[in-house]
Amino acid sequence: MKWRLFALVLFGCGLAAPALAEDFIQDVVHSVVTDFKRNNCWPQPFLGPDRAAVRTPFVNMIDNGWRRQNMLGDQYFEASGTALNDAGKHKVHWILTEAPEQHRIIYIHRGVDPEKTAARVAAVSQIASGILPAGEKPSIVDTSVSPGGWPAERVDAISRKFQASAPEPRLPKLQGESSSSTGSK
Repeated sequence: MKWRLFALVLFGCGLAAPALAEDFIQDVVHSVVTDFKRNNCWPQPFLGPDRAAVRTPFVNMIDNGWRRQNMLGDQYFEASGTALNDAGKHKVHWILTEAPEQHRIIYIHRGVDPEKTAARVAAVSQIASGILPAGEKPSIVDTSVSPGGWPAERVDAISRKFQASAPEPRLPKLQGESSSSTGSK
């Protein structure tokens, strides 16, 4: 009722034609109804997008962690840098058989030049094709992410120093206990 009066005022002042005033009123009423419905169902429409926004960084972190876990760096290749050593073969076997299926992607750290990277991919593909059932192709991706970790010599030195600094194991003496083995009441 108030909206019609507003339309008549607009029309009476010559500010709008009757059809335009009626469209304006319908748009305003529609906007008020939409806002009313949104306010009454709040926060439900916003929970899904908010939850997705909160989870997205964690999904990225998990994917980056699996990329590092499944990456074959320089230490997994022979001195020539193109053929896999035993550790690399075991790592490829683990990735293709024991890693969760959605994370069975082999990442290869890029070599110094594209030819070296291509040779690494070919070597890994050859080993992987012997592990997978016939007809399946492994997912192999080259990456520029540098492999984390420490040299084995440093890890070994830290472990040896830790073992050397450990005290001798011994049981503490119980307080209030006499040196005789017979107990008296």
